[in-house]
Amino acid sequence: MRRAERRALLLASALDVFARKGYHATSIADIIRKAGVARGTFYLYFEGKRAVFDELLNDLISALNTRVKRIDPSRGPAGVVAQMESNVDEVLGYLLENRPMLRVLLAEAVGLDPGFDQKLSEFYGRLLDMIQHAIELGNQMKLVVKVDTQVAALCILGSIKEVLYQQAMGAELPARQVLVNELLRYNVRGLFVAEVAERLKV
Repeated sequence: MRRAERRALLLASALDVFARKGYHATSIADIIRKAGVARGTFYLYFEGKRAVFDELLNDLISALNTRVKRIDPSRGPAGVVAQMESNVDEVLGYLLENRPMLRVLLAEAVGLDPGFDQKLSEFYGRLLDMIQHAIELGNQMKLVVKVDTQVAALCILGSIKEVLYQQAMGAELPARQVLVNELLRYNVRGLFVAEVAERLKV
């Protein structure tokens, strides 16, 4: 097995155990047992359990960052809605297809230590900035009602995080496309002025 493949195997094995047992209850013995490698092999790639978790979280945040795009107002009202839908679909789709990482992100990483909290705070801060920017553009284009854009952005992100959290905890929720449509309907109808919402059928 090549070095890169063995590293990927260790990461995948750690993710599986973290998701099932939780970060604190997981030992290096659990990880190497799942991966089927010797303890010495583990330490060729990682200094310890924390290093594995750190890399998993970095990979997740990097993957999500590439999936969220800034809204381009030049595409008009229908284009703005399409871009919003694409962002929500990309984030939800990626996380729902990576449920072990979703569980780790929402149930294990929070409060782990100040370093992880800072990393998560920066990621969520970027999402909030992008959502707030989209709402502000909507105001300028006379697409959305007057709202406190910071509070509205927090509400939108909060609703998405709660849906994902329930999914991660095993709640039976509708399929991905239904979740995307319902989140957009819930959030967009609350922001768009009535005539625009009706015209766009959102």
